[in-house]
Amino acid sequence: MRMIAKSLVGVGSALLLAGAAHADGVSLNAGRVGATDSPALAKFYSAAFGLKEVNRLTFPNMIEIMMNFGDTVEAAKKNPNAQIVIMQVKSVEAGDTIPHLIFNVTDMTATVAALKAAGGKMDADAKEFGKTGIIIGMATDPAGNHIEMIQQPKKK
Repeated sequence: MRMIAKSLVGVGSALLLAGAAHADGVSLNAGRVGATDSPALAKFYSAAFGLKEVNRLTFPNMIEIMMNFGDTVEAAKKNPNAQIVIMQVKSVEAGDTIPHLIFNVTDMTATVAALKAAGGKMDADAKEFGKTGIIIGMATDPAGNHIEMIQQPKKK
């Protein structure tokens, strides 16, 4: 229960930031929480807060569930606001138990430069996710909070 409360505080903070002024080309994508059983935690968020599952990524050792608000699943899928992402982890006591922010960016290179200039650090170089054209960068802010940045493929 302590983990859920801590996660809600982090997610609540992330969602509050979604309405604030932002840099050109950057918007809040989601707040992420971890769970050893992501489908079970998704049921909790659905029952407790009315969130609907809008997408599910299933990998051999992980299930990641994206949730959003809406009266129906279709309405939640159309909701342009930031989502809550539930990522399956081996243990909720793992080193990355603090939720992190996920930002959409239109220019990864410029955003990384701004992040570094402001005192943040990249955990590794930004790179393409598989062969999707999506570029993902993982960073840490000066306080040690984790940040994920996602740049969608350029439209042709």
